[in-house]
Amino acid sequence: MTRYYDTGILLKLYTEEEGSDRVRAWVVRRREAVVFTSLHRTECVSALRLKAFRGECRLEQSNAALADLDTDAAAGVLKHTALEWDEVWERVEVLARTHAAATGCRTLDSLHVASALQLGAREMVTRDGRQAALARKSGLKVVNPLL
Repeated sequence: MTRYYDTGILLKLYTEEEGSDRVRAWVVRRREAVVFTSLHRTECVSALRLKAFRGECRLEQSNAALADLDTDAAAGVLKHTALEWDEVWERVEVLARTHAAATGCRTLDSLHVASALQLGAREMVTRDGRQAALARKSGLKVVNPLL
């Protein structure tokens, strides 16, 4: 079964945050490569640099987390998966027109759900409430490894 991980969950694999240990254990038990897109990569870089800016970690820790991410990508733990971005953006617009008024989803939430759908995922791994609502409305099973 293809699972799509929201970036907020992926970051818990590479940083020490509340719930990181539980997310790591949950992912390890699945023994599968984690789908990893250029959206994930860009968001991880941005989020790790923002953590340094906010003083939540030192720049060296941010660099180490990015190095770990690169190591896992090279080893196949993170499975780089390309998307056809024009098709993903078309799905984002459909999701926004159809569900944004009911779910309150922002563009980035919709972008992740559209990416999951484009990849044929059946599960969305997230703890974001709006994103979860949109994923459910789109036919995805939602999993929160922190519950």
